Amino acid sequence: MEQMKRKTVLTGIDGVYIPVSNRKQSEAWYIEHFGLEHGEDYLLAGRQEVFLRERLDQQVLTFRTNQWLENGESYEMPVVCFRTSDIAGLYDYARSKGIRVGELSEHNWFREFDFYDLDGNKLKVWQPNE
Repeated sequence: MEQMKRKTVLTGIDGVYIPVSNRKQSEAWYIEHFGLEHGEDYLLAGRQEVFLRERLDQQVLTFRTNQWLENGESYEMPVVCFRTSDIAGLYDYARSKGIRVGELSEHNWFREFDFYDLDGNKLKVWQPNE
């Protein structure tokens, strides 16, 4: 009898890990400014688990690429991208609170901006155009 081969597949992302220097302080910051909620040992962005873990070095979540900007220039790419339903309101709020943000960019089918957390992790937030 021939055995069926089982295809192993990834079915989703269950957690994102963000390096921080002070977990409690960072948790409070993400909750206050971005509306994340407490889980058991993590925060929730919608149904996505976000784990803040104290780092032992100065590593932040970015890498350089030339495959993001239309002109092919080098870009410091965030590893984590959040979604929002009110990007303009979130952008205005972040700026009013002194959070370091990039420009709010408009594209054909979405809007986005980059922001930095307390530890200098560059993160992205986007909203599809409806």
